[in-house]
Amino acid sequence: MPTTVTRRPVRCVGDLPRLLLAVAARTVLWSVLLLAVWASLPAALGWHVTTVVSDSMAPGIRTGDVVAAMPAEADAVEPGRVLLVDDPDHDDRLRLHRLERVEQDGDLRLRGDANPAADRTPVDPDAVLGIGVLRFPWVGLPGVWLRTGAPVPLLLTTAVAALLLAATRLDRDVADGLPCRRCGAPRRDLRSPITGEPGSARRPGSATGGAPPVVATVAALAAITAVSTLVAGAGFSGTTATASALGTETFPCFHRPEGNAVLAWDFAEKNGPRVTDSSGSGADGAFSSSSGSRVDGDCVANPYASFRTQDGLEGWAVTDTAVDAPNAFTIEVWFRTTDTGGGRVFGFGSDRSAASTHRDRHLYVDGAGRLRFGVEESGSQFKFTLLSSSVVTDGEWHHAVGAFQPRSMTLWLDGVQQGTRADAVTLRQYSGHWRVGRQTLSGWPAGAGFAYNGDVDTARVHDHAFTADEVAARFAAGR
Repeated sequence: MPTTVTRRPVRCVGDLPRLLLAVAARTVLWSVLLLAVWASLPAALGWHVTTVVSDSMAPGIRTGDVVAAMPAEADAVEPGRVLLVDDPDHDDRLRLHRLERVEQDGDLRLRGDANPAADRTPVDPDAVLGIGVLRFPWVGLPGVWLRTGAPVPLLLTTAVAALLLAATRLDRDVADGLPCRRCGAPRRDLRSPITGEPGSARRPGSATGGAPPVVATVAALAAITAVSTLVAGAGFSGTTATASALGTETFPCFHRPEGNAVLAWDFAEKNGPRVTDSSGSGADGAFSSSSGSRVDGDCVANPYASFRTQDGLEGWAVTDTAVDAPNAFTIEVWFRTTDTGGGRVFGFGSDRSAASTHRDRHLYVDGAGRLRFGVEESGSQFKFTLLSSSVVTDGEWHHAVGAFQPRSMTLWLDGVQQGTRADAVTLRQYSGHWRVGRQTLSGWPAGAGFAYNGDVDTARVHDHAFTADEVAARFAAGR
């Protein structure tokens, strides 16, 4: 009886890694191509598209990012918006910075998110080209490298592109059904409409599908270079080293100062001891020491000031220039503390030092952990105060408002009126400074600790006494 020998076909190994590498390479190349095309679409809509060439808007916008700016009406240009403008300092450049405030003469004062101070030169409203809406990360890097004469990253990018291109062809024989060149094992024809049988290899020279990856690669590189080179030109002046988020995204905004404020501190500066007044009144200030500083973050994280007594040092922030104490005003501040020792949160004093000769028009936490609003009468120096009904040392953010005009003194906490009195008529008059944080409370009712240990944000001084509706609106708007 004849013996039948069944021979198993030789299994071709190594196909799976080739397939995975080829698919991954095509995915990368097509992703780059589509991102470049997506970055070019806003230009077809009449938007301004530009490539960022420095890090003055980091961490939200980085060198090499492509930014699309949407044309907008003049009433849409408001503080907090990222604006693309003609650079007022260079005729051949653009500038992409955030609008910090509108000056009294109508000019726009811009600032880069990473810059500690506003731009030196204001911008004419007619120079605004659009409002930054979308960011496309890294798309413009080849153009930046070309403009700056950086051959090394260009060569590395070209080498990586060549490797990816070569990787897209690793599965050519597998897809075409050609026998394994190493072991001779047959493969199925993966390209024909009808699945081929083992061994049904294509003839050498038949279509391999190598052209599409080549076209995709060339198109991707050409699109990136064209987009980044043609639209590069947004000028910047600052640098930073913080990390940036990835992905196409919209831009967060700074806080929007009120037009009737005479002091507006949001503690949104990125570096240094300076505190910028965004009301346009010039009430800038500075932190006294490292025990008083800002907690940095992007606009969504909402930066704020923190005051902690460290090694005997007590912190505060105080205005640079002395002004006359107001006779009708509203002071407001958001604060958070767990310190039961009390302390002065925000107010007015005659000196920049901690031990001011005169101090009033202030909000402070007393020894029982409740909030007080106090003013000092002229002549008798009697100290009028109002007291909150609840304890505020619970570690939660609270909105405090104190308003005064002759015969009307009111305290609000978290939008709720805490008390009012009509016996304060004329206040002590002196020249002094606005201060957040530490200030002596000597002589004030229940004035326990002088050093405030806690957080502060959105400090405001207004030149009139708020109504209940205004306070409610401010509390609802939040920090």
